Amino acid sequence: QFFTMLEQQVGIALDDTKHYLLESRLMPLATKEGFADVYALIKNLTLTPVGPLHWQAFEALTTNETSFFRDKHVFEALKTTVLPELIRGHSKDKTLRIWSSACSAGQEAYSLAMLLREDFPHLHDWTIYIQATDICTSILEKAKSGVYSQMEAHRGLDAHYLKKYFNSVDNGAYQIKPAIRQMVHFSQHNLVREWPYYPKFDLILLRNVLIYFKQDVKDKILLKMHQQLNGQDSAFILGAAESIYLSDLYKLV
Repeated sequence: QFFTMLEQQVGIALDDTKHYLLESRLMPLATKEGFADVYALIKNLTLTPVGPLHWQAFEALTTNETSFFRDKHVFEALKTTVLPELIRGHSKDKTLRIWSSACSAGQEAYSLAMLLREDFPHLHDWTIYIQATDICTSILEKAKSGVYSQMEAHRGLDAHYLKKYFNSVDNGAYQIKPAIRQMVHFSQHNLVREWPYYPKFDLILLRNVLIYFKQDVKDKILLKMHQQLNGQDSAFILGAAESIYLSDLYKLV
């Protein structure tokens, strides 16, 4: 019952082989809320209408693994091929819209902002809109703050980027400078529920997310993503282990 509820609400497909995941991810919540164990918490969730406690459990089961400039070859392709082509295509309107979907703690979105500032300084008079979304409200608050621990900051960032785009704050942490933070707009978004209105995007990144969904859910998300692309010259980037080959989107492209 809980697995069904989880899939209906957030799209994540788990089964009875994932009990270890339930134990490790939900035990802190069960303890905090005064339940005897994880299964007492789950029983309560299955017997009550979906509310704040359910969403705490759902968010605990989402995976927020990320880093700055994750998968260097992707950002190299963005710098040398994808972004130059998009920029050429928008030389008249001088507008570029990018969506970092399932952005987690914001490293991908901020990496895009830094890449644009660092390698495309001639875009200083362009309108550049970076939308970053995630289902997890608590992780979005961290993303909005732009504060990262020493370990998080050093995952993917060299000394040049740290010095140029970050300020040192308490406890050895780093915070993204306001000029970069202001380039990114964060909001909560559930890929499997009703979507809010978004403009068309020239570049969409949906990386390392679809691996957690069943094929029919992937198809629905990919078709919606296709509708959000700004025509034939836009770009869509998945994770290394993901493909559109089995989806209905493949028939469109």
